[in-house]
Amino acid sequence: MTNIKSEIESFIHQVKDMKVCVIGETIIDEFIEVEYEGQSMKSFCPVFRYTNADGGKEQQLGGAAAIAKHLEDFVEKVDLVTNKKGEIVKTRLIDKDDKKKHVEINKFDSRNFGEVEIDSAGYDVVIVADFGHGFCDKLKVNGKFHFMTQTNSNNFGYNRMSKWKDWEKKSACMDLREASLQVNSKTDFSERTAIANLYNYELQADKLFLTLGARGSVYFDGKNYVHQRVFKGPVMDTIGAGDTFYAFAALGAELNYKEIDNVMLVPSLAASLSCTWLCNQEEVTKEKLKAHADRFV
Repeated sequence: MTNIKSEIESFIHQVKDMKVCVIGETIIDEFIEVEYEGQSMKSFCPVFRYTNADGGKEQQLGGAAAIAKHLEDFVEKVDLVTNKKGEIVKTRLIDKDDKKKHVEINKFDSRNFGEVEIDSAGYDVVIVADFGHGFCDKLKVNGKFHFMTQTNSNNFGYNRMSKWKDWEKKSACMDLREASLQVNSKTDFSERTAIANLYNYELQADKLFLTLGARGSVYFDGKNYVHQRVFKGPVMDTIGAGDTFYAFAALGAELNYKEIDNVMLVPSLAASLSCTWLCNQEEVTKEKLKAHADRFV
């Protein structure tokens, strides 16, 4: 059986001197606690009441900023290349008790972002997170990078990995829905053959990470196939867990593992940890990760 604590220590030791660049959209996540009052009799729509008299809201930095924040305690340096704060805002009305989302309202001030050019020579790891709001559309990187595209309600169906098929990537990461859109076929990717087909379909990546929700995650590099179970801990909110997984998977893709089966242990554990707080309310740190691991040893 894998010694989880020793794998965490090995990961921490191997990444501590890394210089990382994270590129992508910063998203402001707003949360307003409300209480459901029922349905309006005249307009047939749900009615909510602010829990706080002043309608107070909590704001968090999400998207690429959250990815950078999760890595800060693990590596020597993290540079964030992103849009200005406030251009992309996602406001969620959440239940005051269980924190479940009732309504989401999106605001996009600008889709006309300028050209972004990155010299990767000064970094050990370059991470590109394309959330589909336009910031990465004119991106230029002189070298391979780690890559993720996100599918959401605003870009469903057209922010696919195939947009980047002409770019050579060190690794690519996607979830089950994004994978289905990529191959134009709804599938659960439960078979190695399906993973191989995804890997070979306009991916242009050396390594593939695929998250499967409750079924865990899969790694494939054209030769090695690894399935990682889910670390089932306390869950408050799963928003942001995929981004957390991706952040640590990108670092892990740079390492040489004695046993390839451990390539997704830290990313999966970090994603599980991030589910214990609301969205990006906190960041993953070395001490938090070790403490969380104690639940599973």
